[in-house]
Amino acid sequence: MAEGRQTPLRLLAVILVCAGLYACASRPPTVRLALLGDIVLGRGVQPNAGSLSYLEPDLSAADLALANLESPLAPLPPPSESAYDLCAPAARASLLAGWSLDLVSLANNHQLDCGGDGPSMTRSALSALGITPLGPGIQPVVREVHGLHLAFLAFDDISSPLDVPAATQAVRSAGRNGAVVIIAIHWGEEYQGAASERQRTLAEQLAAAGAALIWGTHPHVLQPAGWILNGQRKTLVLYSLGNALFDQEGLADTRRSALVSVVISIQGVQSAQIVPFMIDPAHSLVMEPDPLSAEKIRTRINLP
Repeated sequence: MAEGRQTPLRLLAVILVCAGLYACASRPPTVRLALLGDIVLGRGVQPNAGSLSYLEPDLSAADLALANLESPLAPLPPPSESAYDLCAPAARASLLAGWSLDLVSLANNHQLDCGGDGPSMTRSALSALGITPLGPGIQPVVREVHGLHLAFLAFDDISSPLDVPAATQAVRSAGRNGAVVIIAIHWGEEYQGAASERQRTLAEQLAAAGAALIWGTHPHVLQPAGWILNGQRKTLVLYSLGNALFDQEGLADTRRSALVSVVISIQGVQSAQIVPFMIDPAHSLVMEPDPLSAEKIRTRINLP
């Protein structure tokens, strides 16, 4: 009798387990990205292992963490009197790895600050530590995470105007085999609190070509984010994520920033969350914002 009474319970347990497995199997895979703005390791920045400690939980929890590296790297940076020279010692690349960064964009107007060999030296320093350099150019970096194919492209619209036909064709080609296309782009105008007309036009063109996520840098301040709708598909555009680690002190907005944590699937961006932070340029440190600053950051980026 006891065995007979247990049989229905065992059957119910099997049914529940199978239902759970089916639900997991039918749920499309997702990938969590942590996105940051401009990082500088040279000029007035004196970074150390703890510079990004405040963001460590969010960076390490992501499947992939990304930033824009504004300072190219050289074994022995040449002396420079230019205030705009951001060349940094190649040994500091180890800090990027220690901060759990996986991919960094090199598509920016400072890529030649270490000279003509700067891009290749930077790539070598990053690759030696397992950090993937992105761009500039039309060749995507493809990664597979949790069974989801991601194609990353990095464009620079500051050093020279972006070749839009080549860029949109690169986006279409990158997504042709079902990859989710993510774009890093250096664009816009410095210190402007809203996207320019050119940024919006480029965003529309890249979204129409198939980009699921566009992540912008260069203005050094946060800009409001937005969605672009293309039929059943929508594209999240982070027009500018401001600075992540920089030595700019003049404007309060250059010290207010955010990490954006994005969950993405084959259908595109599923969710996005802001982690506000402040930069202390005097100590090359990222820190927790006070409540008023946190509210200003959230209001500025206005993530829909």
